Amino acid sequence: MKILNPLQMNDWDIKETLILVISIQLGLLGSIGLDFIGFNIPILRQLLGFIYLSFIPGVLLLRILKLHKLGDIETSMYAIGLSLSTLMFAGFSVNLIYPLLGFERPISLVPLIVTISAIMLILCILSYMVDKDFSNPSTVKVSEILSPSLLFLCLIPFLSIFGTYLVNFHHTNIILMLMIVVIAMIVLLISFDKFIPSKLYPFAIWIMTISLIWHNTLISPYLNIFDVTREYYFTKLVIDNNYWNFTLDNNYNAVLCNVILGPIYHYICNIDLTWILKIIYQFFFSFVPVGLYRIFEKRTDNKMAFVSCFLFLSIQPVYTVISSTTKQSTSEFFFALILMLLFNTVSMKKMKESFLLIVFSVSMVISHYGTSYLVLASFIFVFTLLQLQQNKMIMKKWEKINLNINKNSFYAKNSIAGKPISFNFLILFLVVTLTWYIFISSSSAFYSIVSLFNHIKNTIFTDFLDPDSSRGLYLLLRDRPSVLATIYKYFHIGIQFLISLGLLMSLFNYRRGKFESKYLFFSLYFFMLNLAAIAVSYLAVMNPSRLYHLSLFFLAPFSVFGAVIIYKLAISKILKMPWTYEHKKKSLRIFSIILIFYFLFNVGFIFEIANESFTSISISQDNFKNLGSDDDISTFYYNYMPEQDIFSAEWLSNRILDKDEAIVYATLGHGQGKASLISYGMIPPNRLRMLNDNTKTMEEGAYIYLHYVNVIENIGFDQDIKLGRPINVKMDNIFANIKNKNKIYDNNGSEILLN
Repeated sequence: MKILNPLQMNDWDIKETLILVISIQLGLLGSIGLDFIGFNIPILRQLLGFIYLSFIPGVLLLRILKLHKLGDIETSMYAIGLSLSTLMFAGFSVNLIYPLLGFERPISLVPLIVTISAIMLILCILSYMVDKDFSNPSTVKVSEILSPSLLFLCLIPFLSIFGTYLVNFHHTNIILMLMIVVIAMIVLLISFDKFIPSKLYPFAIWIMTISLIWHNTLISPYLNIFDVTREYYFTKLVIDNNYWNFTLDNNYNAVLCNVILGPIYHYICNIDLTWILKIIYQFFFSFVPVGLYRIFEKRTDNKMAFVSCFLFLSIQPVYTVISSTTKQSTSEFFFALILMLLFNTVSMKKMKESFLLIVFSVSMVISHYGTSYLVLASFIFVFTLLQLQQNKMIMKKWEKINLNINKNSFYAKNSIAGKPISFNFLILFLVVTLTWYIFISSSSAFYSIVSLFNHIKNTIFTDFLDPDSSRGLYLLLRDRPSVLATIYKYFHIGIQFLISLGLLMSLFNYRRGKFESKYLFFSLYFFMLNLAAIAVSYLAVMNPSRLYHLSLFFLAPFSVFGAVIIYKLAISKILKMPWTYEHKKKSLRIFSIILIFYFLFNVGFIFEIANESFTSISISQDNFKNLGSDDDISTFYYNYMPEQDIFSAEWLSNRILDKDEAIVYATLGHGQGKASLISYGMIPPNRLRMLNDNTKTMEEGAYIYLHYVNVIENIGFDQDIKLGRPINVKMDNIFANIKNKNKIYDNNGSEILLN
C-alpha cells in the first residue's frame, strides 16, 4: 500500500494540494471561532496553526515558482524557509501600513488572521493559474513508514520529552540517560552498516538534533538563561502593545524573527510565548544539520557526511546556547538554505535560484545582526579570493608554492560547485544588511559592529595568546578540576587538531576534487575567525563557543578527513600495507567511536556517571545542587531559573507602576542575574543596576532583588570585567550592606527589599 508523500506536496495534483490547504485554513478558522465562544478543543488550534504557518505558504510559493522533484530535504526546508520569510515580510508590512489606515493595534489576532488568510487565498489562486497542469506526485510505502528502523528512530523524541518531564516533576534522569545511550547506539549502528539504511541517515540526524535540543530547552516550565530572556522581553513588548516600535534602542529589537514571528505564532496558534521560544524555534533550527548533510554528502559520501553532522550536533552550543538564542538559530536556518543554493544541492533554473537566494539572504539579515555581519564578511572574503584565482598570474604563483588546486574547481566548472558569489549579490547583501541595522533600533546593532572593529584593532597585539586576557584562550587552556575534565579538554584540542590537519591537507589538494575552491575559502575564513575568537579578549558579535559552532558549518568534514589521513599514514607508513576502501571504512568506524565518547563528554553523561565536574542542567540537576561545589552550583544557576525567581520577578513587575523609571539592584553577573527580571519581570534592561561588595549607596526608592541562589546558597553573581565572564562571590558582605533595608517580599527562596 502506498500513500502520497506529505513532504513533497508541491508535486501533488493541484486540486489535491488546494483541497488540503483550504481544509487546514477552514479548520484553523473554525478552531479560533470555537475558542472565541469558549469551546476549546485541546491541541487542535495549536497543531493546525503550526502547520498552516510553517509549511503552507512555502508549499504554495514552490508551486508558483514551478519547483518540483526537489527531494524530501530540499522541499521541506525550502517550504519552511519561504513560509517564515512570508510571515516576517507580511507582519512587517502590517505593522508599517495598518496604523496609517487607522488600525492602532496591527499586531493582534484579527488583523493578522485576516491578512494571512488573504495572502493564502492569493497564493492559492496564483498557484492554480501557474501550475495547474503539473501532477507527478511521489509516494511512500506504508511498510517503509512502519519499518522497525524508522519506528525506532521516532522513539527518541518521546524519550526526550518524557525524560524532561520526569526530571522536572519526579527528579529522576533515567529516561534522559537512556535517550543519550540510544543516540550513541544509532551512531554505532550506522557506522557499522547495521539496522538503519542509508536513506534514513538525514532523518536520523534530524531526530537526534531535535531530541538533544528539547532535552535541554524543556527542562523546567520556564526559559533557560541565555539570550532568549531578552528575546522574550522585546517579543512580549510587541504582544502587550500590539505594535512593534522599531525605534527602541536595542539590538534585540531589530530582529524580525522574534518581534514579528513570535507574536504571529502566539496569536494565530494561541501558544504561550515561553513555549514558542522553547519548542517552535528549535524545530526550525533542527533542520540545519540536515541541510549540511546534503552539502557534505555531495562532496564526500553519505557515511562521512553523517559522521560530520554528528560532530556538528554533538557539541554543547547546539543544544544549549544556540537553542536558547532563537535569533541566531533562526538566522542559521536561513544560512543553511543559502549554502544549499550556493553549493548546488539540487539544480534549478538560474532565475528561480536567484529569487530564493535573495529571499533567504534578506530573511537571514533581519533575523540576526551578528550572523549577518560574519556571513557578509565571509562573502567578501570568498568573493575576493575567487576573483584573484581567475588571474593567471596568481594561478602561477599558487602553483609555484605547490598548492596545485584543481583548476576546474577554481572556475566553478565542477558539477558540485554550485552558484558563484556574484558581485551584484554581494552588493545587495551589503546594502540590505547595513540599511536594516542602520535605520532599525537607532542603529544599535550597527554600533556594535563598529565597536567590535575598534576593540580588535586596539587589543589584538597585546592580547594575542595571553591566557590572562583572552576569554577564548582561557576556556581552552584553563586548568581542569579532575582527570575526566582534563581528558575532556584534550578531546577538544584533538578535534581542533584533526580539523586543522584536514583543512591543511585539503588546501594542498591532498584529496583532489573533494572540495571546490569556494568551499575551501569559506572554510579558511571560518578557521581564521575561530583563531581570532580565541586570541581576542572580547568579541561583540558572538562568544568563542558560538563562533566555533558556526564554523562547523564548513569545518566539520575536515575533522573526518584529518582522522582518515592519520589512519592512512599509520597503515601505509607504519604497517606498510596498501590503502584500500575497507581501511577507509575502518577509519570511519574508529573515528565514530571516538566521537561517541566526545559526545558523551559534551552532553554530560560521563560526568554524571562519575559524579564529578557536572556540566548538564538536564541530567545532573540534583547532583549540581547536592554534590556540587560553589562553582558547580553557580554554574547551574547561570543556566537555570528557579520558579521562586519567576514568581518574585512577576510580583515586582506588577508592583512597579512605571518600569521606565524604577531602579532595581541585583547580583547581575554578566547578564545571568538579569534573566528573570528582564523576561518574566519585564523590567527594562537599562533600569537594572549591579549589586556587589562595592555597592554602598543606592537611589531612594530603589528595589533590591535577591535571587534564590543568593538567599538559599549564599552565592551571588559578579563579573570579571577583563575576561568578560561571570564569577561567583559569597553574599556575606552584600547582606551586611543591605541588612537595614525594608523587606517587602519573601517566597522562601527569592526576596525583594526596598531602599
